[in-house]
Amino acid sequence: MKNQMDVINIETMKADNRKRLEEQAFEEGVLALSEKLELANSLLTTILEATHEFIIFGLDKELRYLSYNNKHKEVAKNQWGADIAIGTRILDIIDSREERENLKVFFDRVLAGEQFTSLEEYVGENGTVVIGKNHWSPIRNSDNEIIGIVCFIQDVTENKQFIKEMLDEKNSEDKNIESLTFLDQLTGVYNRKFYEKELARLDDSQYYPLSIIFVNINGIEKVNNQYGHAIGDILIRKAVQVLKQGCRGDDVVSRYDGDEFVILMPRTEGAKVERALERFKINMDEVKVKSIKVSVSFGFSTKYEETEKIEVVTKMAQRHLERQKEFDYIY
Repeated sequence: MKNQMDVINIETMKADNRKRLEEQAFEEGVLALSEKLELANSLLTTILEATHEFIIFGLDKELRYLSYNNKHKEVAKNQWGADIAIGTRILDIIDSREERENLKVFFDRVLAGEQFTSLEEYVGENGTVVIGKNHWSPIRNSDNEIIGIVCFIQDVTENKQFIKEMLDEKNSEDKNIESLTFLDQLTGVYNRKFYEKELARLDDSQYYPLSIIFVNINGIEKVNNQYGHAIGDILIRKAVQVLKQGCRGDDVVSRYDGDEFVILMPRTEGAKVERALERFKINMDEVKVKSIKVSVSFGFSTKYEETEKIEVVTKMAQRHLERQKEFDYIY
């Protein structure tokens, strides 16, 4: 039995028949592509939801959601009270100005091409606090252009040893690990939350005498009004750099509130603090931004005995600062 094959000569095919075959081929191609995309999307969704240890979300360059798994959707609801959807702009659902600004710093770094790790606190189920180790990375297209952000968040809350080392040792060997939870994003020193934890930890006889120094960078509001916030921020960073350089390894420098900072000096009594303050003042005299000289006021108090209440010592240091500001030059 002889097999026969119909041969179609495209050149002689009628126009309407050719158009019909082209349309049919196009429809078949679209259907095949749709099936592949659906399969890929289904596979991606399965992977996202199967990774129970991770909270995952992706954003475009305008910081709108491209994708997320159910764990991130739950976190957004618990932490920000928002029901997110694809296309929601993440900064629009966060009420806290500080949290928006801190996250924006990280978003800008990723969109600039950085890949790094950070630590952050999240609100989990029933209001529980979740410590997340965030892995940030840019999303690139086939031309290597950055088109978005992806973040994988690992829950490390139950890793008690990890949390203990993070709080007690502080100086991690991994310089790529940063913290939205415990670092001030403008200056790089610790924030008030970390200061309060460290104050409680250092309030122990093995660290006495414990000195608390409050520092105010004077005239920042005037600088912001006259020269802009960018100049004010530079002035703050330079002043804090002097503070950090003048401290020892065991000292803790933290941002307390706005233009006010606090330094904890364990095993340091009043005379040594006075000498440290003199060094700070001398070095501050060398700091200028656009001919603006930095003016800084200090106030301190020292706890010597277990019977002294740390709250009283802290208030004494703050009152000392307020009195000193009245005598110091304010820009």
